[in-house]
Amino acid sequence: MVKELYRERMKVLTDLWGKVLDMWESLDRNSLLSMVQQAYEEREIRPFRGFKSTNLYEKELISLFVVGKEGLGLYEEHKQVFDKLLPQEEKFHEIASTIIEKGPDEAYNLSNNDKDILARALRLIFTEVVFSFSSESKLIQALRTLESSPNDAVKHTARSFSRFYTAFKLAESLAEGLIRDKMNYIAMKKAISISIGIEYPLPKSSYVALISKEVFNVSPKIIRKVLEVSVQP
Repeated sequence: MVKELYRERMKVLTDLWGKVLDMWESLDRNSLLSMVQQAYEEREIRPFRGFKSTNLYEKELISLFVVGKEGLGLYEEHKQVFDKLLPQEEKFHEIASTIIEKGPDEAYNLSNNDKDILARALRLIFTEVVFSFSSESKLIQALRTLESSPNDAVKHTARSFSRFYTAFKLAESLAEGLIRDKMNYIAMKKAISISIGIEYPLPKSSYVALISKEVFNVSPKIIRKVLEVSVQP
Protein backbone atom coordinates (compact mmCIF):
# COMPACT_ATOMS: atom_id res chain seq x y z
CA MET A 1 0.00 0.00 0.00
CA VAL A 2 1.42 3.36 -1.06
CA LYS A 3 2.54 5.70 1.71
CA GLU A 4 0.43 8.76 2.46
CA LEU A 5 3.42 10.87 1.45
CA TYR A 6 3.02 9.73 -2.17
CA ARG A 7 -0.76 9.49 -2.54
CA GLU A 8 -1.16 12.84 -4.30
CA ARG A 9 1.74 12.05 -6.63
CA MET A 10 0.17 8.69 -7.48
CA LYS A 11 -3.20 10.32 -8.14
CA VAL A 12 -1.65 12.86 -10.50
CA LEU A 13 0.21 10.15 -12.42
CA THR A 14 -2.92 7.98 -12.59
CA ASP A 15 -4.99 10.89 -13.89
CA LEU A 16 -2.28 11.62 -16.45
CA TRP A 17 -2.57 8.09 -17.80
CA GLY A 18 -6.26 8.70 -18.47
CA LYS A 19 -5.34 11.68 -20.63
CA VAL A 20 -2.43 9.89 -22.30
CA LEU A 21 -4.59 6.93 -23.37
CA ASP A 22 -7.12 9.32 -24.91
CA MET A 23 -4.51 11.41 -26.74
CA TRP A 24 -1.52 9.13 -27.32
CA GLU A 25 -1.69 9.08 -31.11
CA SER A 26 -1.27 12.89 -31.23
CA LEU A 27 1.45 12.99 -28.54
CA ASP A 28 5.21 12.77 -28.77
CA ARG A 29 7.74 12.47 -25.97
CA ASN A 30 8.20 16.24 -25.65
CA SER A 31 4.47 16.91 -25.32
CA LEU A 32 4.25 14.10 -22.76
CA LEU A 33 7.04 15.75 -20.79
CA SER A 34 5.15 19.04 -20.83
CA MET A 35 2.01 17.31 -19.57
CA VAL A 36 3.90 15.78 -16.64
CA GLN A 37 5.57 19.08 -15.74
CA GLN A 38 2.31 21.04 -15.94
CA ALA A 39 0.44 18.47 -13.80
CA TYR A 40 3.18 18.44 -11.15
CA GLU A 41 3.43 22.21 -10.99
CA GLU A 42 -0.36 22.64 -10.73
CA ARG A 43 -0.44 20.30 -7.71
CA GLU A 44 2.87 21.55 -6.27
CA ILE A 45 4.50 18.13 -6.55
CA ARG A 46 8.27 18.06 -6.83
CA PRO A 47 10.23 15.54 -8.92
CA PHE A 48 12.38 12.91 -7.23
CA ARG A 49 15.99 14.09 -7.29
CA GLY A 50 19.44 13.82 -5.79
CA PHE A 51 22.35 16.20 -6.32
CA LYS A 52 21.64 16.87 -9.98
CA SER A 53 18.83 19.22 -10.91
CA THR A 54 19.04 18.63 -14.68
CA ASN A 55 16.34 16.89 -16.72
CA LEU A 56 14.18 16.33 -13.65
CA TYR A 57 10.92 15.92 -15.54
CA GLU A 58 12.51 13.73 -18.18
CA LYS A 59 13.65 11.44 -15.33
CA GLU A 60 10.15 11.62 -13.87
CA LEU A 61 8.84 9.74 -16.92
CA ILE A 62 10.12 6.67 -15.06
CA SER A 63 7.45 7.37 -12.42
CA LEU A 64 4.81 7.60 -15.15
CA PHE A 65 6.04 4.31 -16.64
CA VAL A 66 6.04 2.50 -13.30
CA VAL A 67 2.54 3.67 -12.37
CA GLY A 68 1.21 2.71 -15.81
CA LYS A 69 2.86 -0.70 -15.89
CA GLU A 70 2.89 -1.84 -12.28
CA GLY A 71 0.10 0.24 -10.76
CA LEU A 72 -2.54 0.26 -13.48
CA GLY A 73 -1.52 -2.87 -15.40
CA LEU A 74 -1.68 -1.11 -18.75
CA TYR A 75 1.42 -2.53 -20.41
CA GLU A 76 0.10 -5.62 -22.17
CA GLU A 77 -3.10 -4.06 -23.49
CA HIS A 78 -1.53 -0.72 -24.44
CA LYS A 79 2.01 -1.70 -25.38
CA GLN A 80 1.86 0.48 -28.50
CA VAL A 81 1.47 3.54 -26.26
CA PHE A 82 4.52 2.59 -24.20
CA ASP A 83 6.50 1.76 -27.37
CA LYS A 84 5.76 5.18 -28.84
CA LEU A 85 6.09 7.44 -25.81
CA LEU A 86 8.23 5.58 -23.26
CA PRO A 87 10.74 3.45 -25.20
CA GLN A 88 13.67 4.55 -23.04
CA GLU A 89 11.82 3.51 -19.90
CA GLU A 90 11.10 0.12 -21.49
CA LYS A 91 14.85 -0.23 -21.94
CA PHE A 92 15.53 0.74 -18.33
CA HIS A 93 13.04 -1.93 -17.25
CA GLU A 94 14.84 -4.52 -19.36
CA ILE A 95 18.20 -3.54 -17.85
CA ALA A 96 16.73 -3.64 -14.34
CA SER A 97 15.48 -7.18 -14.94
CA THR A 98 18.87 -8.15 -16.34
CA ILE A 99 20.67 -6.92 -13.20
CA ILE A 100 18.52 -9.25 -11.08
CA GLU A 101 18.38 -12.23 -13.44
CA LYS A 102 21.72 -12.27 -15.28
CA GLY A 103 24.17 -10.16 -13.31
CA PRO A 104 26.14 -6.91 -13.52
CA ASP A 105 28.20 -7.49 -16.65
CA GLU A 106 25.22 -8.38 -18.85
CA ALA A 107 23.32 -5.39 -17.49
CA TYR A 108 26.23 -3.02 -18.17
CA ASN A 109 26.57 -4.35 -21.72
CA LEU A 110 22.85 -3.80 -22.25
CA SER A 111 23.37 -0.23 -20.99
CA ASN A 112 25.94 0.32 -23.78
CA ASN A 113 28.57 0.63 -21.02
CA ASP A 114 26.89 3.84 -19.88
CA LYS A 115 26.77 4.49 -16.11
CA ASP A 116 23.95 6.99 -16.46
CA ILE A 117 21.72 4.46 -18.20
CA LEU A 118 22.56 1.87 -15.55
CA ALA A 119 21.63 4.42 -12.87
CA ARG A 120 18.28 5.04 -14.60
CA ALA A 121 17.57 1.30 -14.39
CA LEU A 122 18.25 1.51 -10.66
CA ARG A 123 15.95 4.53 -10.46
CA LEU A 124 13.19 2.43 -12.01
CA ILE A 125 13.56 -0.21 -9.28
CA PHE A 126 13.79 2.56 -6.68
CA THR A 127 10.52 4.04 -7.95
CA GLU A 128 8.81 0.65 -7.75
CA VAL A 129 9.96 0.45 -4.11
CA VAL A 130 8.91 4.01 -3.23
CA PHE A 131 5.42 3.39 -4.66
CA SER A 132 5.21 0.01 -2.86
CA PHE A 133 5.04 -2.07 -6.06
CA SER A 134 8.26 -3.91 -5.13
CA SER A 135 9.92 -4.67 -1.82
CA GLU A 136 13.07 -2.88 -0.75
CA SER A 137 14.89 -6.21 -0.98
CA LYS A 138 14.69 -5.99 -4.78
CA LEU A 139 16.65 -2.73 -4.83
CA ILE A 140 19.14 -4.00 -2.25
CA GLN A 141 19.70 -7.14 -4.32
CA ALA A 142 20.34 -5.01 -7.42
CA LEU A 143 22.80 -2.75 -5.56
CA ARG A 144 24.70 -5.72 -4.13
CA THR A 145 24.78 -7.41 -7.53
CA LEU A 146 26.26 -4.36 -9.24
CA GLU A 147 28.72 -3.75 -6.41
CA SER A 148 30.04 -7.29 -6.88
CA SER A 149 31.22 -6.48 -10.41
CA PRO A 150 34.96 -6.24 -11.07
CA ASN A 151 34.21 -3.21 -13.28
CA ASP A 152 34.94 0.02 -11.39
CA ALA A 153 32.28 1.96 -13.31
CA VAL A 154 29.60 -0.53 -12.29
CA LYS A 155 30.81 -0.55 -8.67
CA HIS A 156 30.76 3.26 -8.60
CA THR A 157 27.19 3.31 -9.89
CA ALA A 158 26.06 0.95 -7.11
CA ARG A 159 27.84 2.95 -4.42
CA SER A 160 26.63 6.32 -5.69
CA PHE A 161 23.04 5.12 -5.89
CA SER A 162 23.31 3.59 -2.40
CA ARG A 163 24.30 7.01 -1.09
CA PHE A 164 21.35 8.62 -2.87
CA TYR A 165 18.92 5.99 -1.58
CA THR A 166 20.17 6.42 1.97
CA ALA A 167 19.77 10.20 1.74
CA PHE A 168 16.30 9.81 0.23
CA LYS A 169 15.11 7.40 2.92
CA LEU A 170 16.38 9.75 5.63
CA ALA A 171 14.64 12.71 4.00
CA GLU A 172 11.44 10.67 3.64
CA SER A 173 11.55 9.73 7.33
CA LEU A 174 12.13 13.36 8.27
CA ALA A 175 9.09 14.36 6.20
CA GLU A 176 6.99 11.67 7.89
CA GLY A 177 8.06 12.83 11.34
CA LEU A 178 9.85 9.56 12.11
CA ILE A 179 13.16 11.34 12.72
CA ARG A 180 12.83 13.88 15.50
CA ASP A 181 16.40 14.57 16.58
CA LYS A 182 20.03 14.11 15.61
CA MET A 183 20.33 10.84 17.54
CA ASN A 184 17.41 9.28 15.62
CA TYR A 185 18.95 10.52 12.40
CA ILE A 186 22.37 8.96 13.07
CA ALA A 187 20.84 5.67 14.18
CA MET A 188 18.64 5.42 11.10
CA LYS A 189 21.51 6.25 8.77
CA LYS A 190 23.54 3.40 10.26
CA ALA A 191 20.59 1.03 10.05
CA ILE A 192 20.02 1.79 6.36
CA SER A 193 23.70 1.30 5.52
CA ILE A 194 23.73 -2.05 7.35
CA SER A 195 20.63 -3.22 5.48
CA ILE A 196 22.16 -2.31 2.10
CA GLY A 197 25.22 -4.25 3.11
CA ILE A 198 27.92 -2.84 0.84
CA GLU A 199 30.71 -0.32 1.32
CA TYR A 200 29.69 3.13 0.12
CA PRO A 201 30.15 6.76 1.23
CA LEU A 202 27.34 7.72 3.58
CA PRO A 203 25.51 10.92 2.61
CA LYS A 204 26.36 14.17 4.34
CA SER A 205 23.63 16.03 6.20
CA SER A 206 23.66 18.69 3.47
CA TYR A 207 22.62 16.04 0.92
CA VAL A 208 19.75 14.85 3.12
CA ALA A 209 18.75 18.49 3.66
CA LEU A 210 18.67 19.10 -0.10
CA ILE A 211 16.30 16.20 -0.74
CA SER A 212 14.21 17.06 2.33
CA LYS A 213 13.62 20.57 1.00
CA GLU A 214 13.48 20.01 -2.76
CA VAL A 215 11.42 16.80 -2.84
CA PHE A 216 9.40 16.80 0.38
CA ASN A 217 9.24 20.53 1.16
CA VAL A 218 10.30 19.97 4.78
CA SER A 219 10.48 23.28 6.62
CA PRO A 220 13.93 24.84 7.02
CA LYS A 221 13.26 25.03 10.77
CA ILE A 222 12.92 21.24 11.09
CA ILE A 223 15.92 20.64 8.83
CA ARG A 224 18.02 22.99 10.94
CA LYS A 225 16.85 21.39 14.19
CA VAL A 226 17.46 17.75 13.20
CA LEU A 227 20.26 17.93 10.64
CA GLU A 228 21.96 21.05 12.00
CA VAL A 229 22.17 22.38 8.43
CA SER A 230 20.74 25.67 7.20
CA VAL A 231 18.80 25.85 3.92
CA GLN A 232 17.22 28.76 2.13
CA PRO A 233 13.43 29.11 2.71
